[in-house]
Amino acid sequence: MSESTSAAPLSRHPVVTAIVGFCAGLVIAYGIGLWQRSSALSAQADASAAVVAAKDAEIAAAHAVAAASARAARGADSRTALVQARLGLFQALNDLDQRNFGVASERLREAAARFDTVDADALGLDPALLGALQAEIAGTPVLVATDFEQQRLRLLELAARLEAQTAAALAAAAAVPGGSGALPAPEH
Repeated sequence: MSESTSAAPLSRHPVVTAIVGFCAGLVIAYGIGLWQRSSALSAQADASAAVVAAKDAEIAAAHAVAAASARAARGADSRTALVQARLGLFQALNDLDQRNFGVASERLREAAARFDTVDADALGLDPALLGALQAEIAGTPVLVATDFEQQRLRLLELAARLEAQTAAALAAAAAVPGGSGALPAPEH
């Protein structure tokens, strides 16, 4: 009898043995569940990180396209302003030929004002050169005179210099991949 009491204290209590076994099974099942959940969460976190990285790359590409679009728009606006200034010079020359001295003077002021919207950096032109040309156009007087040939020659010289700058800006735009300052094609 003494042997049976010391050898298996739980063998005499099958209910206690079943409860201990059941609790041990629960603890093991709970541990396996925690391990599986952490594995699934880790895989989901990795997948989410990959999606976030892809979206960040798309956003960076969109920002690059937006910046290129803004540069192209500034360049196009600046080229347009140069062409409008050139047109103003030729209109002033025409007004001078028709002896409309006041109108010619106003056209020169308008042509000089067009330079305010020119972004020389966007065109790849020297800002100091454009500023000097603007100052010369603004400072050119149109005086009432019987012989206005000197004034006419001055306007022609300014128009030729402005034409050279416009041609340089258009050539720089054509050198951009896609030509004419065209925007890059969006990536899909």
